[in-house]
Amino acid sequence: MAYRRQVPSSPSARPRSPRLPASVYWRRRLFVVGLAASLVFTIAQLLAGGGDGRDRAPAAQQAGAALSALPGDATSSAAGQGTAPTAPPTTSPTPAAPTSSAPAVPDGPCSPDEVRIAPSVAKGAAAGRDVTITLALTTLARPACTWTVGATTAAVTVADADGPVWTTSQCARAFPAQAVVVRRDEPTAVRLVWNARRSDAGCSRRTTWVLPGDFEVAAAPLGGEPTSSAFTLAKPAPRKVVVTVPPKPSTAKPTRPTN
Repeated sequence: MAYRRQVPSSPSARPRSPRLPASVYWRRRLFVVGLAASLVFTIAQLLAGGGDGRDRAPAAQQAGAALSALPGDATSSAAGQGTAPTAPPTTSPTPAAPTSSAPAVPDGPCSPDEVRIAPSVAKGAAAGRDVTITLALTTLARPACTWTVGATTAAVTVADADGPVWTTSQCARAFPAQAVVVRRDEPTAVRLVWNARRSDAGCSRRTTWVLPGDFEVAAAPLGGEPTSSAFTLAKPAPRKVVVTVPPKPSTAKPTRPTN
């Protein structure tokens, strides 16, 4: 009589493998973690220890291959046992040294044809009072040179629409001689004062005042090219006159004290 082997009709009826004790699982995990830690320690020793590059490279490759063969949780556990990577040291940038350009040193006296004089009058000038004229001196070619500027080496003229009204060739005392250093990159300022009057041959003080309006000031070295700029003389501000009236003497009779 033949016997037939009965096959379970559903997957749930298949026999299950017996469940291992918890201690077995813990031993496996400790073994994997210990193996990963030992591999990390071995790699560190190979990188820090002596020996030539031919001996260290194959060992490091084998250790890396062993780590890659571990499960994901074991690899992360092994990485956690190593030292944390340190950030590269940050170095503060060295401050650049301040660059200071020293003024050019003159190499001799200037000739009139290599000096440029730029005259100007600041805003706010008014008729009836002194006007300051500023002369900006620069060289045309050389870095620096010495020059004596004044009525004997340069000329300054103030003109209106009708022609010149004042000039240093007539009023040389307003433009005294000054020894200066003239540079190409940094203008040298020289100032003179115009009394806002017309000039005559003797530069007398009895000439008339110029009226408010538009004017032009020009300056040039004797033998050089002139330079000019426009300016305006405003109306003079009215002067405030304060009159103090002395008090009147009292006319009241003094009273006699009564006993």
